[in-house]
Amino acid sequence: MASHHTTAERPPLAPPSARARTGRGPRAGLLLAADPQRCLDGAMVLERSGGHQATAVAGWARRLGSVRRLDSRPATAGERPAEPVVAPRPLGDRAARAVAYARGALGRPYAWGATGPTAYDCSGLMLAAWKAGGVALPRTTYAQISCGTRIDWPQLTPGDLVFFYPGISHVGLYVGGGEMIHAPHPGEPVQTAPLDRMPFAGAARPA
Repeated sequence: MASHHTTAERPPLAPPSARARTGRGPRAGLLLAADPQRCLDGAMVLERSGGHQATAVAGWARRLGSVRRLDSRPATAGERPAEPVVAPRPLGDRAARAVAYARGALGRPYAWGATGPTAYDCSGLMLAAWKAGGVALPRTTYAQISCGTRIDWPQLTPGDLVFFYPGISHVGLYVGGGEMIHAPHPGEPVQTAPLDRMPFAGAARPA
């Protein structure tokens, strides 16, 4: 019977399969082998070898997954996580206790050479305040300015000693907000005052 397709209408031919090209399938190879049993045994060995390799690969994959889960899991109750490193604040609570003492002295009278608790002069108030904070200061303003770290005005923090006049003849305790607590002079009690009331000469942070 003549074909219904013309040369232009014929569908493209599919590429021949490996079986079509060789004319042999797996059984054909077995039947044509000189020793069919030996060929069958070899095929079984290859199949088992492939199975063992697949099993080994799967085992290593499971181990790798366990290691990754162990590395990413959170710390248990019996393990101590790494503690964050926190930089200590300068003097911390000691400075806070010195400031608290000075606030408690507000209103006490000035007396030259007095170190409290009923009256103070300027350096005597600093001596008593920092003693409450656990730090021993020298007695006079001239020595107190060298008792710790010298700092500039922008680095002031509460508890720092602030000094005035070119001869370092007066001292107060910085309490923040541009203010200090000091014992000004005879006739004036311990009080809060702005730093810019007198000529600033320097500051020190007790150590």
